[in-house]
Amino acid sequence: MTTKEKILETALDLFSLRGYDGASVRDIAGAVGIRESSLYNHFAGKRAIFDGIVELCLRQSEDYFRQSELPFDEGDDASVYQGIALDRLQELIGRTFRFFFDDPWNARFRRLLLLSQYAEPRCRDIYRRLYRDKCIQVQAHIFSALMDAGELRREDPMAVAAEFHGPMFMWIHTCDGFEEARPLIAAHVEQFRKNYERRPKK
Repeated sequence: MTTKEKILETALDLFSLRGYDGASVRDIAGAVGIRESSLYNHFAGKRAIFDGIVELCLRQSEDYFRQSELPFDEGDDASVYQGIALDRLQELIGRTFRFFFDDPWNARFRRLLLLSQYAEPRCRDIYRRLYRDKCIQVQAHIFSALMDAGELRREDPMAVAAEFHGPMFMWIHTCDGFEEARPLIAAHVEQFRKNYERRPKK
């Protein structure tokens, strides 16, 4: 691990425990084991360290979804969700949301944003954008594709995505781990599919 990587790792640890305002550059340098002046050889200041954490966490998130062949952005191929059995659908959605529980960087990053969102508007904006808005937008894209394919009845995709994401958002923030959330997610997916699947006209 390079010194720059160690600074980011250590800063994320401290920020996730104390919040963004609760750890200074001096605290970070001391925890890394370097002089404060040496830290400035890698980052201009605490804001630059935070920006580095954001960039790294976003890159790791995208890498996970791309490697898992799951949609990450609006416009990504959503055909992986089309024409599949319920157990496969539950597995795919479980794999999607497992990342939020199991990835050690993401878990600490989310805690940092939660702790800091009231004192630091930028943390609040990033938190809402990543864990609310982006999730709903990508899910709306998936639901729209399934509606176009005739697998779900035609509704407002954004409204359907918000309805789907609400319980997921709650479990991400209240379950102790993925194993607690897994059966809740599976049951939610099953009921949601029953509610929205397109049935042939009689």
